[in-house]
Amino acid sequence: MIISILNKKGGVGKTPFAFSIAKDLSLYLQSNDTSCIEQIYPNYAVITDTPKLIDNCVYDFGGFKSAGVLKIISESDYVIVPCLPEFNSLLRTMETIDEIKKINPNIIILATDYKDDAELSFLKENLENSFKSIPIIYFKSSKIVKNAINSGKSFIDAA
Repeated sequence: MIISILNKKGGVGKTPFAFSIAKDLSLYLQSNDTSCIEQIYPNYAVITDTPKLIDNCVYDFGGFKSAGVLKIISESDYVIVPCLPEFNSLLRTMETIDEIKKINPNIIILATDYKDDAELSFLKENLENSFKSIPIIYFKSSKIVKNAINSGKSFIDAA
């Protein structure tokens, strides 16, 4: 299984979600973005400027800059695009999806870190109207996301 997690917008939760998915499914983890994944997921995680396509891996992409990213996205079983309840995040999410949907239509939007009904409504209204055929998963704001990277515990470990 190959899963890519990306968004042009930083700070949307790519790394904690990538780490947790990799750890919970016993998959490798590669990132082209500076983080602590090598320390919290030793022997299974690597940070590299040039990610390599391997089976059973989750990719945490901070952007499209690295060589090979688009190839890995095209080969991914799923491409997860996290989005925050902020206008700039929504715009970057739309740009990201527009760029990758031609090379891999297996996209899932992860609408994350909403704190109340107003933010949830903002996400639903904008995402569901823009992406009628893309599945959307809503993930309410939770300390579990921050704790994943701080503690090295996946979402299942921390539950």
